[in-house]
This record gives sequence, C-alpha cells and structure tokens, in this order.
Amino acid sequence: MSFNVRGSFRDRDTPNAWDARAALNVETIMRSSPTVIGFQELQSGNLQTYGEELPRYEHVLGPEYGNEARPSLNAIFFDPHHLRLLDSGGFWLSETPQRYSSSWNSRVVRSANWALLESSGLSLLHLNTHLDHASSLARREGSGLILHKVTKLLRRYGDDTPVVVTGDFNCRPGTPTYRNFTEGGFVDTYLTAGDTDQEEAHTFHAFKGPLYRDARPGLGPRRIDWILLRDPRGRLRMLSHSVVRDHSGETYPSDHYPVLADLAH
Repeated sequence: MSFNVRGSFRDRDTPNAWDARAALNVETIMRSSPTVIGFQELQSGNLQTYGEELPRYEHVLGPEYGNEARPSLNAIFFDPHHLRLLDSGGFWLSETPQRYSSSWNSRVVRSANWALLESSGLSLLHLNTHLDHASSLARREGSGLILHKVTKLLRRYGDDTPVVVTGDFNCRPGTPTYRNFTEGGFVDTYLTAGDTDQEEAHTFHAFKGPLYRDARPGLGPRRIDWILLRDPRGRLRMLSHSVVRDHSGETYPSDHYPVLADLAH
C-alpha cells in the first residue's frame, strides 16, 4: 500500500481534522490488510494513532521532511509475521542528500526512506518518497537521485533484487518524472494489472471523493500516487491493483486515496 495520510497537524478545526477521520483511516488500512505500507505526510498524531490501533506493524520512520517545526515522515510499516527487516536508511532529495536540505527550487525539504525486507528467502527493496508539489525541476531531479540511490543499493544487495518504489509523486503519468522511472526499468503496477487512466482515475481528491474536479482535466487524471516495480528476473507476480475509495458519508480517510498492489512470489 502507498498512502498519503494527510498530516495530523493539518485541517484543525475543520470536518477533515485528523480526530474526525482517524478511525475511518485505520479501518481502511485494516480492511485492506497490507503486508507493507509506504506512508507519506505521516506526523506525530498519525503515528500515535497507528501505534495504538495497528500494533501488528513494525516501522522504519526515515528522515524528517517538510516543515521543520511540524515535520512529516515517509514511514514504512511492515508486518513482522510475514517480513523480516534486513537493513534500512534514508536521504534527502537535494544536492546534499546526507543532510536536511533542499535544492532545485523545491518548496519544502523532501526525503526518501528505504527498507530491505525478506520473505521466504526473497529479498525486496522498498523505497518510499514524497516529491515536491511546486517544482517540476525538483521532481525530475529528485526522481533521478532516487534512481541513482537504488542503483547503489542494488550493488550491495544484488542487481536482480526486486525493487518497489511507492510515493506521492505530485505529478501525473507521462511526465518527465514518471518517464525517469519507466526508462529506469520500473513498471507502473496500476497499468500492469490492466487498469487504464480513464477520466476518474484520480488518486488525489481534496476530500471530495467522486465530486472532485481537476483544474486541468486536459492533462489526464490526477493519478499522482504510484506503486512502481522493478523485477528483472520476474520473481514477483502482479495479481491486482486497486485504488481504495473507502469513505463514510462525506468523511474520507485522507485527501488522497490509498493505492494497493497485490504481489506474490
């Protein structure tokens, strides 16, 4: 699962405050029951809720990003009954990735987090990120840095190790950022599973659900949350992909729909 949960410091004193949607958010995750989750925009209130309500998961929080006073995390949660953590790390999306910093006209500091997980003898590298919402240059350069880091990690863990990249990429399929990944050997699991980018394929919906209308519909659906897979030896089978559109009346778990890919080996 990839899920931008909308940080708990956002939307206070509104119908979309975290306290008003936390229970539905947790129910949505529990109903889908993912083995591993890449969260974006996770803040302290979200983390506290998940610690109390989703005790089955262990997590790797990774480097803080965003607002320094109220930071966010690209946390990776995983079920230790099915997956064993072998290694983990993270970096910032900038020209100085080893420290808290931003580059390329990024509106805020951005980061990526990764975990090497093992299940039944198969290792999987999972990288999770949240690209900048304002600067297309930062998205292109940030995605290029991610691909560079993945290449370096695969030298350590084996070039044929399957890699899953999850995130809120803040851009649509077909953009230069998207092409960076597809030209780098990744496939879009949404398309691999047979889905198409029809008009209503948005993953961002601004808490409006099916009533959401994009300001620039001519660019295609606002499907900005992706699960990407690079698996050169084909050891993972793509079973299905879904955009999880849970809601309760006018209450939604987040302003993004979570996306779920079912992979087997």
